[in-house]
Amino acid sequence: MINSKSLSSFNLYPVVDENEINKVEVEMGLKFPKVFRELLKLTNGFETEEGVAIFGTDIIIERNQTYEVSEYAQGYLAVGSNGGGKFYLMSANEDSTELLQVDAGVMNPEFASLVSEDFIKWINNGAINIDLLEEEDEADNEQLCDLILVNPLMGGATDLKKIQEVFNIKKGLFDLLKGSKQLPFVLMKDIPVDVANKNLTELGELSALLEISNVN
Repeated sequence: MINSKSLSSFNLYPVVDENEINKVEVEMGLKFPKVFRELLKLTNGFETEEGVAIFGTDIIIERNQTYEVSEYAQGYLAVGSNGGGKFYLMSANEDSTELLQVDAGVMNPEFASLVSEDFIKWINNGAINIDLLEEEDEADNEQLCDLILVNPLMGGATDLKKIQEVFNIKKGLFDLLKGSKQLPFVLMKDIPVDVANKNLTELGELSALLEISNVN
């Protein structure tokens, strides 16, 4: 059962009755999952702040026709989108509970990602956009490092200005010059390791003046 409290943070729409749902099913020539019908009786679709949208009876026909869901995902129904060019699919049968996600350009369940085995549970847990979760995981796993000046500047301010530009260091050149008198000197903290290595390559010979450390 959908917990009405879980819907309180969504943008909701006026509910529809059995007659309206039945009418849309007939026009589309398929059956809605019972769990989807349950949602429509509480809100005729919804949107979340993260861009997730579940279609109501007012737009579900147009969305499925526009993206030719019946042709490319035969036996499935597009019930929503994630706001990032991907659609949510459910099997068009009354007992279906599984929610899948496919790219709008590849409307094929064979290439779908599983969002949830339980549509209602997914809603009750906040209708999470799984793509955002993956981005957060990537950010959490990203290795960071510090950029440290370890050797004297042979070219003085000219060398330091080049390093400042390549790494987009926010500290002023005067402060950097002052710090460079006492080595080792930390120029930047918490830089993604891949970005640091790319910039060191771009610096060429000047990279010999620098080290990255405290990788975490």
